[in-house]
Amino acid sequence: MSYKKCSRKIMTEVMDEFKEHKLKSRKEEIIKNKKQALAIGLSTVENKCVYSKDEYKQLEKKVLEFLVSKPDKKIPLSSIIQTKQLIEYYYKKKDYKKCKKFEILLWRYIVTSVSVNIKITNNIWAELKEIKKLDFKRF
Repeated sequence: MSYKKCSRKIMTEVMDEFKEHKLKSRKEEIIKNKKQALAIGLSTVENKCVYSKDEYKQLEKKVLEFLVSKPDKKIPLSSIIQTKQLIEYYYKKKDYKKCKKFEILLWRYIVTSVSVNIKITNNIWAELKEIKKLDFKRF
């Protein structure tokens, strides 16, 4: 199953559970906040869905387009997550040059965003910390 189909299926299931008041947190409490339900769905998608080689090529084009664009009113968390997924993909393939390339482009985008007073959310900081945990070989 493609990443897109997998993610659509999981998000539909999670949001249906939320609407039926059956979606629960790890503490077994029923989720009442739609944003929290979306976060649970996105986290589940990230853990269960896998890109194919062709989808990674498409993702790389999309991420590059995002990273070389000028920051707008806010930074989309989904684009940061996709960048992280791409970096992790190249990390697993031991292509550290591409990892570093995308990391540098991402940090350049973040710095540019801050310089034009765009707020960086805690969720974005959390994703950036995950990327920093990867140990790229230095060149």
